[in-house]
Amino acid sequence: MSRIFDVDTNLWRTFKSVSETRSITRSSVLLCKTPPAVSMQIKKLEELLELQLFQRGDQGFKLTPIGEEVLLTAEKILAMNDNLFSLKEKARSYELRLGLPDDYSLFFLHDIIRSLKQLPTAVHISVTCKTSELLIKDMEQGLLDLAIIATREGEHLKNANHIRFEELCWIGDKTLVNPGQPIPLVHFPAGCVCREISINALKNANIEAHVGFTSDSNFSVFNAINAGAGIGLSERSFVPKATPVIHSSLLPPLPRIEISTVMNSQRIPKQLLEQISSIIQTCVNDACEDHRAKRERSRTHASAGATEYSMI
Repeated sequence: MSRIFDVDTNLWRTFKSVSETRSITRSSVLLCKTPPAVSMQIKKLEELLELQLFQRGDQGFKLTPIGEEVLLTAEKILAMNDNLFSLKEKARSYELRLGLPDDYSLFFLHDIIRSLKQLPTAVHISVTCKTSELLIKDMEQGLLDLAIIATREGEHLKNANHIRFEELCWIGDKTLVNPGQPIPLVHFPAGCVCREISINALKNANIEAHVGFTSDSNFSVFNAINAGAGIGLSERSFVPKATPVIHSSLLPPLPRIEISTVMNSQRIPKQLLEQISSIIQTCVNDACEDHRAKRERSRTHASAGATEYSMI
């Protein structure tokens, strides 16, 4: 009857490392062990297997022919061992409390959800839509794990990861902008960074304006703007095709805003949150560039159609 014995995984890792470095000293550094400890583990493995795994020479430790065969088996054993631990991590699941402004959910949430489904760790998403100011307060109170926040350029947030800068533009019916007449505005509620920038920009330019329509719904805000209830402010990448951008010297220039993610790793491992944040960064950037490209193509086609019509 053949002898049955177990080999410690550490012996296999040490054996694999020495086979790669061909040096006890270099492997001791990589494995955070002393050279005598590494040498002892190699000797112990050879005694267990009753095989000579290495030839010692001037060029270091070289695998013997049987040692090369043992290495193939060792790599399979280590791969299966590591796979078991990856399955353990995969079996875990976390609830991600994600916060973002309502208009951002319209543009980004679809791609974010699809991308997070590809993670090896199960992530169940609970979404909160609020203005950036309220989301920041929720993060400070520990009510959210991660939030997508918009702030004025140069305004620094703790635990924030930069995604992109966005230009702002005036949108709506340009006939609502007339010299000496109050300008009606359509905005999200107080706490929206675009609302505050809009009001302050007009105030600093000594232009009278009043907020005539307010809603926390992205759908309602853009519908009101398209219906002529007032003009508004939007990130240039988010302007819908049906909503005109206003180019007028009567309106003041606007600063850029910064879009970032803010993390709170009290409930979810920081490494996983950073991975999620990186996925969100890719989704946001891709969605912005894709939407701008589509709007530009739509505008180009409309201009070409108008030119063709004028030639008839």
